[in-house]
Amino acid sequence: MKTRQQNSVSGDSLPIITPRNTQSKTSEKSSSSAIPVDILIEIFSTLSVKSIATCRCVSKLWYSTLHRSDFTELILRRSCSTSPKLLFACRKKRDVFFFTSPQPQNPDEKSSPVVASCHMTFTFNDINDISYGVHGLVCLLSNRISKGKEEIAPLIWNPSTGESGILPKVETRRGATVNFLLGYDPIDKQFKVLCMTKRRPLYRSHRDQHQVLTLGTGGKINWSWRRIECSIPSYALIKPICINGVVYYISIKRSKGTCVVVCFDVRSESFSFMKATGALNGALLNGGTLVNYNGKFGVAQSLFSEKSKSLKLWVLEHVEKEEWSERIYVLPALWKDVVGKSELRCVGVTRTNEIVFSSYDREYSFYLYYLNLERNTVVRVEIQGMNMSKSKCWVYFTCLDHVEDVKLYRKCF
Repeated sequence: MKTRQQNSVSGDSLPIITPRNTQSKTSEKSSSSAIPVDILIEIFSTLSVKSIATCRCVSKLWYSTLHRSDFTELILRRSCSTSPKLLFACRKKRDVFFFTSPQPQNPDEKSSPVVASCHMTFTFNDINDISYGVHGLVCLLSNRISKGKEEIAPLIWNPSTGESGILPKVETRRGATVNFLLGYDPIDKQFKVLCMTKRRPLYRSHRDQHQVLTLGTGGKINWSWRRIECSIPSYALIKPICINGVVYYISIKRSKGTCVVVCFDVRSESFSFMKATGALNGALLNGGTLVNYNGKFGVAQSLFSEKSKSLKLWVLEHVEKEEWSERIYVLPALWKDVVGKSELRCVGVTRTNEIVFSSYDREYSFYLYYLNLERNTVVRVEIQGMNMSKSKCWVYFTCLDHVEDVKLYRKCF
């Protein structure tokens, strides 16, 4: 599989320390002792994430400094505490573009357009799927030819630093379909990839298989796929969401019109599930959007237009008791005027509980719509900089509250 990556050059001012290739080992040791590590960390912490990734290639001193756990945690905390970002994945034939922009905070009708900047471009022979962003990383599935056979190659990308890599090959049985889900455990601070292989109807003797892999940052980590048990059949899936160390996804059996909410605990690598009933089951069958609502798993009605009158939101209040609350919000009086002829899709809920919708019209630009439930207002915000009408590409997903992570997952990248 051939990939091409393009990164823009940052204009940050870098610390002036002579690189290793222009000095002797003695002078390098002298430089490291002249500038205390805590001062170096303070200097580097002022740079953009992309510049930090570039600096890791300058010298051994910078490499070791920028991989210290206290430094990487500092950058992550800074990203989580400051204004969140929007992450967009756009596709044009075999090309994938990643854009980021500031995320509007409580926008109103006077809000200025938001300008997105392109972080990287990749070209693939064939693209199978792009996962939703999880804690700064993205998982992508691409088909590749290996030993004369086509196979699915899962990749992990860091849109902030530009680092990427192919995960180890997954051993699957003949006639199996494969899905990959990315999760993050905030306690052990580990990313894990869940692989689910499902037998096709012609191979009824084969069982569904579940495997998991931990992304390592170094140390003695078993960098391989591990089999885990799961008694829940994997049917058609709605794009998942990871909340507080649990990956939620929906297994849909369309032949019977039933949906099951599956919960994968990233830390314990265990599964639980609950059946969806009534109106919630209907919303999921119609492609309901999985959302994070105040740290709780929720499902929002997905599709909207100028004729829509209300929004339904289901929130899982108690996991063990399987208790859901159903909320119905009447849309603002100006909804029709703001939305116009656009067809909208719910993309998620922000930290401040604003429900966000996306719309794309090739003749104009890309817009996000923010529905403030407390004020009962809706605002349209234009996202500039992606040149959608000229490039003829389309937005594959919009990720809210994107954070920047500079950890280097060595076995992967």
